[in-house]
Amino acid sequence: MSDLIITIARQNGSGGREVGKILADLLKVKCYDQEILAEAAEESGISLQEIEQKEERTSRTNMFFYGIPAPNPVFVAQSKAIETLASKGPCVFVGRCADYVLRERGDVIKVFIKAPIEARVKRSSERNGISEKEAFARVKDKDSERALYYQRYTGIVWGTVDNYDLTIDTGTIGVENAAKLIVEYARMSGYEI
Repeated sequence: MSDLIITIARQNGSGGREVGKILADLLKVKCYDQEILAEAAEESGISLQEIEQKEERTSRTNMFFYGIPAPNPVFVAQSKAIETLASKGPCVFVGRCADYVLRERGDVIKVFIKAPIEARVKRSSERNGISEKEAFARVKDKDSERALYYQRYTGIVWGTVDNYDLTIDTGTIGVENAAKLIVEYARMSGYEI
């Protein structure tokens, strides 16, 4: 088989970012998360600050132009950056619709990381130093933003199980075991690891 690329979509507070980093370490490959933004800025000429401000934040108005999704130079830049980084060899992508952007490639394993709301709120509260009430609102807002962003640019409902090869609940097995499970899944799928 060709190079292994793994994309990780995740609910806010599920530990998906940590799973991606652990997974990349296990596979001895690069993990692209915020690095996608820097690559997008470099390739597009759009400032990194502008990309960071507009990333995953989609207005509920002005989403369509004559019935089709309105073009967004930030999404286009991120997509090109993902394609460029994927062309460099095996890697892990966290978020940014990478599963959709790389959908035509045959060497991609698409993973969705989830967890129960209680676990996500606790993780968000601890990670951001906020109350559980604030964390609950943050988790819900971030998931809503991701869902809207994903649907706007892919036309697909975010988090739908049919869009992924593997869905893992970190509330049950934790982030380290989730990364190990993905490695085992890749082995069972025929990749030499």
